[in-house]
Amino acid sequence: MFWRRLSASEYKVLLAIPRSLTYTEVAKKAGLSPSYANVKVKELARSVWIRFWVDYRAMGLSPTYLLARYSEEAYRRLATTQIPFIKRVVRVWAWDGSKLLIEACPPLGFERRFAYSLPLEVLEVWVKEWEAKYVPSGEGLTAFHEGGLRVKWSELPAKIGDMRYEWEVRRASKVDKLDLLILREKELFSYTSLNAIAKRLKVSQQLISYHYRRHVRPLWRLNYLEPKLGGGIPLIYRLRTADVALSLSLLAAFSQVPWLIDAFALQGDEQTVIAILDTPPEELTAMHSALLRVDGVLRAEPLAFLDAASDVYHGLTAHLGLSEDGWSIVPHDRNV
Repeated sequence: MFWRRLSASEYKVLLAIPRSLTYTEVAKKAGLSPSYANVKVKELARSVWIRFWVDYRAMGLSPTYLLARYSEEAYRRLATTQIPFIKRVVRVWAWDGSKLLIEACPPLGFERRFAYSLPLEVLEVWVKEWEAKYVPSGEGLTAFHEGGLRVKWSELPAKIGDMRYEWEVRRASKVDKLDLLILREKELFSYTSLNAIAKRLKVSQQLISYHYRRHVRPLWRLNYLEPKLGGGIPLIYRLRTADVALSLSLLAAFSQVPWLIDAFALQGDEQTVIAILDTPPEELTAMHSALLRVDGVLRAEPLAFLDAASDVYHGLTAHLGLSEDGWSIVPHDRNV
């Protein structure tokens, strides 16, 4: 994720990002000037995605992944066409061949109905019960040392019992298409100004500000950082735990790993944890060894490798599936 060294002040900026919505807030939390914080946040954004993290379930959406059989035609269609609720598509290589990994946010409660409406041979549907993203912290597993971020994997087995996953339930919130379009822009870069969003959407800044304050901002949880795919070895990792409490502790641990793309416990099978990472090659052995040494981890295995060159990120497309009557799932032609 971070292939260049960070100065001490850049590290302060990094730590300030998760709980700051503006450059001014970053500067205040980091104890630096607003102009310096502005420059450094933008420099970090060249290396990683800085994303606006919201509670999708409060909007009636459900973060979900699909694993499907690969075909050139299916991939081409999903890569070149924005289909409602599909955020990302990437080809993966598993032990039994090539597949498609699809990240989506379908209507809550209709995840499988959505999956089987697509022009795909769906193999697995992974609905998230709990999820983790990389949220920089000055404590825990990751240490800042000599300008770099280092995960102390050797300490994981001893510390895992003290790691707590924090989660909350928000009230249901009704959103409209403009809210979703604002969120789409913020997920691409959390510090995109409301003025810039207004220009892109060709509406007044006053209208954007109103929708942001009343509807989008209340859904915000944190900002998180996501590596740009291909800097390391991108892979899907699957773990089986002895109990749900350990699954939650593992999610708390993964949230401190700088090359985490996504991690989640499966709804209906919460003792299974899926982690998607862009891992530096030199870290693979230490990570795998540490996970296997955690008391209660029954199995830890690489499931598939992601083809970074095939990665297509559409962003949030839920606005395409919103009608006056609510969320709408339209079956697609399966002849692909």
